[in-house]
Amino acid sequence: MSIGSTLLSGKTVTTTTITTTETAGSGTPVRLVSRSTEWMADGECRNHAPETFFPSDGVGVDRARKICATCKVQNHCLEYALAEEIEHGVWGGASERERRRIKKRRRTEAGL
Repeated sequence: MSIGSTLLSGKTVTTTTITTTETAGSGTPVRLVSRSTEWMADGECRNHAPETFFPSDGVGVDRARKICATCKVQNHCLEYALAEEIEHGVWGGASERERRRIKKRRRTEAGL
């Protein structure tokens, strides 16, 4: 894993790169994941109050999901939340519970 910072347009952007390697005979492809926070500037959430994405009930989660569904960086957001193990709020259209399920499913699929 490598972590670096880059100065872009007067802002420091942190980038984390994780490389997972294929285990012998598993057939699992090598996966390179680059996590930069640059994409956040394009998030639809920037046009809404932060508390919208930290709801206290299911109705609030649905409201946040609808906003996420229109966002062009939804996948970046979800992968960032999973990689950074963010436990609270709706990220990439997924609630805390949904992100736990996604992580569990991925671990199972990876044989971990």
